[in-house]
Amino acid sequence: MTEARSLDARLHHPLPELPEASVTLSEISSLRAAGVAAGIKASGRPDVALLVADAPVACAGIFTQNLFPAAPVVVSREHLRANGGMIRAVVVNSGNANACTGERGLADAREMCDRVAAALGCRPDEVLVCSTGVIGHALPMDRVRAGIDLCLAALSSEREAGRRFLRAIMTTDAFPKEHGLALPGARIAGVCKGAGMIHPDMATMLAFVATDARATPEALRSAIGDVAARSFNAVHVDTHPSTNDTFLLLATGRAEAGFGRVQREVTDVAGHLAWLIARDGEGATKVTTIQVTGARDHAAARDVADTVAHSALVRTALFGNDPNWGRFVSQVGNAKSVRSVAGLRCTLQGVTVFEHDAPTDFDRAALSAAMRAENLVLEIALAEGDGAAMLMTSDLGYRYVEVNAEYTT
Repeated sequence: MTEARSLDARLHHPLPELPEASVTLSEISSLRAAGVAAGIKASGRPDVALLVADAPVACAGIFTQNLFPAAPVVVSREHLRANGGMIRAVVVNSGNANACTGERGLADAREMCDRVAAALGCRPDEVLVCSTGVIGHALPMDRVRAGIDLCLAALSSEREAGRRFLRAIMTTDAFPKEHGLALPGARIAGVCKGAGMIHPDMATMLAFVATDARATPEALRSAIGDVAARSFNAVHVDTHPSTNDTFLLLATGRAEAGFGRVQREVTDVAGHLAWLIARDGEGATKVTTIQVTGARDHAAARDVADTVAHSALVRTALFGNDPNWGRFVSQVGNAKSVRSVAGLRCTLQGVTVFEHDAPTDFDRAALSAAMRAENLVLEIALAEGDGAAMLMTSDLGYRYVEVNAEYTT
């Protein structure tokens, strides 16, 4: 947690108090992890990570929908099709996205898999690859190769190995993002990185969630969409999906429980990680959960939540602790899926601020004070049907512009 504290001064925003996860990736039965500094990042921080299973384990993935998928996304998609959802390892680099890098980028991503596979004695398609960082630069493969070799030598199932993996995948993250649960009969652990370029489609990130519960690749493929819909596809920072988004769900099958018994908890772990991404938000001070009910259908409810979350005026009001209900309700009226706002009710932090086509009489000072919390809830209730949706969004403060204006300079 030392690195997170040191970044506080640079990002100028209060960081959340985060207890250490009770289970890390490296403590999931059959998994070992490593993370090292290979010199890809100019800062000298860790930038190559490796997660290895003792034997092939079930895996499913969801990737970016961007029409410029990064080379590692292309390769990982190919490998999951070829291996039927059974993998041995995931290799990751940060500091360079290996995106928009043409044939060389594809060759470099494949070489990363080849190098790990040769060391493990498995097929290259049993290795998945992820990259994150600045777009449009070729990987410094001499450093990547050295980092992979260092990771292979450092693989461990000790608790801190999972945290070293996590630190090595971070870029502009202000703090490490991890969560884990020890359940009767199974364990779950997850890590992710992401703070900017976040929008659901996949939400922009690298995310890895693993359990030792028993599962087939088919079961994971069937479940991952719902898990993502309630977590990584329900988090918003700046309306800009990335080229590298990857969410991998793994099951090592070493525990007594079947996946069906732990799917709800897997979703909870993923949801907590997604909340941490919104809380980071490159300068964010809080997370607002937008809950929409009463829409024509679920798709319409999601459209309303998206429309509200996209508004810079809404999110700056959240940053300034300003209960400016006019920004909330007018944005609902901008949602294309809404036909009537006659029954609209808007509630913020449990205080109804608008209903029956008019504002309510509420204590603005008291509500402003309540908005200083890390967790806000904005409820939008329509009267058009049974559609419901949830979306987590960060507030928008001064530091977001500063971080992103200087990102490559």
